[in-house]
Amino acid sequence: MSTFTKLINYEDSLTMPENPLEEIVRGVSRIMPPATKDHSYLTKRLSRLLESQLGDREHEVLSLGLGLGIERVPLTYRIPDLMVFRTEALQRDRAETCANDPYIWAVPELIVECLSLSNRKGSVRDLLADYERIATPEVWLLDPKLPRFTAYRFESGSLGEWQTMSLGTVDPWRLPNAPVDLDELWTAFHSRMV
Repeated sequence: MSTFTKLINYEDSLTMPENPLEEIVRGVSRIMPPATKDHSYLTKRLSRLLESQLGDREHEVLSLGLGLGIERVPLTYRIPDLMVFRTEALQRDRAETCANDPYIWAVPELIVECLSLSNRKGSVRDLLADYERIATPEVWLLDPKLPRFTAYRFESGSLGEWQTMSLGTVDPWRLPNAPVDLDELWTAFHSRMV
């Protein structure tokens, strides 16, 4: 005997209690285990590096805990580890959405996800497909255990792998003057100097 689980729609989600570990993917709630300390250290370090590089009022770096709206029907939102938005896109999002809408519907210039052994967000392929659906210009996947950095770019209607490396400097595609030294990032991560 099969049971039918009612899918969570956008309106339902507005009345649900806040849960910083929950993503809703195609109407189904997914509770993720909390990020590990290492995961948090790496994300915080990268956030600081990007903020210091950008240092302008044109961009905002947001990390951990914010729901990025992918689609309203069926409801899908993700909680990226780190997002960089143009400030004007966030202002437009605030102006165009209702006050009680908990999700950001603007498309970030860059999304960063830190991979973990627990695979806390599910399939990387599904995650990238969601970011592709909103035409995210660039997605970075960080695998601190190897260490490995992989960048994906949205071109010609799809999000494709663009660059994979362990060491060196990476330049965000749409964020001029914000290079990230991977050697420094991994060293800080492994020594936990955040």
